[in-house]
Amino acid sequence: MTFSAILIVLLSALAHASWNLFGKSVSPTGAFFWYCTFWGAILSSPLLLSYWDVLRQFTPQIWTLVILTGVFQAFYLSALAAAYRHGEMSIVYPLARSSPLIILLVGALFLGTADRITAAAVCGILLIVAGCMVLPMRYFRDIRWSNYANLATFFALVAAISTAGYSLVDDNATRQIRALPGLEINDGEVALLFVILQAWSALAWLSLGVLCQPEEQRLMRVLVGKWRSTLGAGILIMGTYVLVVWAMAYAEDVSYVVAFRQISIPMGVLMGWLFLKESLHGPKILGVSVILFGLFLVVLG
Repeated sequence: MTFSAILIVLLSALAHASWNLFGKSVSPTGAFFWYCTFWGAILSSPLLLSYWDVLRQFTPQIWTLVILTGVFQAFYLSALAAAYRHGEMSIVYPLARSSPLIILLVGALFLGTADRITAAAVCGILLIVAGCMVLPMRYFRDIRWSNYANLATFFALVAAISTAGYSLVDDNATRQIRALPGLEINDGEVALLFVILQAWSALAWLSLGVLCQPEEQRLMRVLVGKWRSTLGAGILIMGTYVLVVWAMAYAEDVSYVVAFRQISIPMGVLMGWLFLKESLHGPKILGVSVILFGLFLVVLG
């Protein structure tokens, strides 16, 4: 990863942990994330007019990827909300953030891009995942299947699979956009344009989910009065994904970006401890330490 990619991902990680804190503390529901996505889509929409000529060049394959990334994004936000309803942020967040790394490694093998991932990076990714597996334990002797066999873990894994899905789709789509003939916008603008389209696609799929759940419709009415929170989280979500998609242009393989994004894990654990008064016991501290060492190896790789 280049220095530019590292800096961009660091900013993205801070924003990502922050909006997860908003979601967990305000209202971990699909309705909350619907409003967040709505604000991001609405506020950024005027920018689409500036890129009208670029949009006219989009191929059917690119538009298909826009639809697909929205599906993955909607599943991710819905599963994340469900996981937060059943577990602590300092446990759910690391599980949801680390598991996509294994999926992406397997995906790299099938896509034939594994040669672009160094041995140091692979070791770092495995350490990050191992550190996250320690986090749900309250004591070092407390190794039990019940720590993981619960709804919080299940929904965190669904969120993780969705993260891997949209990461691969986003990388593929933005590569195709950058390859369009005569393109006159830079990598940052490509990232911004794609994330705006992603927000609208995700909003459409989230709307279908809300319409199918009467309880979410009731929460939609309740959350109208909390528009400041959903607006703030929506801006952070949009900014997070613009930065991540932008960083993909500076890395040899998307797995590097997704791996280094896990610097947000210790940030999320720290926020859960400081702001949500969650416990900070021995295994959790060890898990975060292992994750940080794994991140160091990814950067070296």
